[in-house]
Amino acid sequence: MFEHISGPIHFLTSRTFDSNITFLDCGDKQVLIDTGTGVNAEHLEKSLGKLGSSMESITDVILTHSHIDHIGGVAILLEEASPKLHLHKAEADMINKGDMSLTLSDTFGARLPPLKIEGVLEEGEVVQFGDLNLRVYNTPGHSIGSICLEILNTGIMVTGDTMFPGGSFGRVDFPTGSPRQLVESLRRLSEISFEIALPGHMNAIKHGAQRSAIASYEMARSWFKV
Repeated sequence: MFEHISGPIHFLTSRTFDSNITFLDCGDKQVLIDTGTGVNAEHLEKSLGKLGSSMESITDVILTHSHIDHIGGVAILLEEASPKLHLHKAEADMINKGDMSLTLSDTFGARLPPLKIEGVLEEGEVVQFGDLNLRVYNTPGHSIGSICLEILNTGIMVTGDTMFPGGSFGRVDFPTGSPRQLVESLRRLSEISFEIALPGHMNAIKHGAQRSAIASYEMARSWFKV
């Protein structure tokens, strides 16, 4: 079930290959950040129901990147609703041209329908949902279009697969992955003040998240020697 983080912000921790999912309950705007693979869609539906929402009510989906464990659930959502999809330009442009290679769907034997990304995100852009404003940081390294989202005036950062708890970070051996870019992205994160981090996998970091970002940066810099 979703864990309440703050205000309209809720967090669903995955115990499988699926990504974690963040839910923003912003009244007329019902927003998911990442969707998992879609394999556990029934669990997502039940979890949303506990909060008085549903798959059918979702108006927007922001993807921290387009790997199948984050984007796969979109296919299920599109059977129930017509959410606006948001993704960084570096990966959105490829998908809008019909190139699904960065989703890794073929690698993992999954099928995705053609998708239309209407919300093509750029570095520094601020996206508004109700009273929440989300600033987009392009943080390549895990993939070229990976993003982190700072929920302004809350001390919360959605870190996707760029940064995980315990000084860990996303892998760089998938297409467009880059150790050097990941280290630079972690350096940027480590210089931003935030208290809570909502990562793409593993548990939420509820206290001292900037310190955790510093630890991830230092670990990556040492690991990759860049």
